Amino acid sequence: MQRGKPLTPKGGSIRIFKLNRSGLSRILGELEARITEAVWDLEQPTVQDVCDRLGGKANYRTVMTVMNRLVKKGLLRRYKEGRAFRYVPSETREAFLESVSQQVVRGLLDDFGELALAQFVDVLDEIPAEQIEALRELIRRRGGRG
Repeated sequence: MQRGKPLTPKGGSIRIFKLNRSGLSRILGELEARITEAVWDLEQPTVQDVCDRLGGKANYRTVMTVMNRLVKKGLLRRYKEGRAFRYVPSETREAFLESVSQQVVRGLLDDFGELALAQFVDVLDEIPAEQIEALRELIRRRGGRG
């Protein structure tokens, strides 16, 4: 796993993976994750649009600061429209999650090798049969064994 680079779409790396959290909060801060989800859900929102989506306790200045940090990290882009900035995600939700998943799995395999593979196999005992079948289908489509 690459180290020391900020998390960015398309080739960046994850610096921190928080095991005690879920969803995007594992790799982003809680507010960063909520804001990113809001931007994906809304059509080119302004800071005010995101504040409205987050609810009554969202502080405009805090949300604006975090959104601008997400721009610097490469997760969002912005453009000016009138007096406000509108924000758009740099990638679709699906593309971002695919990239993050790949980085996490690649990092585990690079760092822990056979131990990571053994844990993947052990986890297969715990997942629903439909997911096992989906895995078999993925392997088959990619020309692997299964």
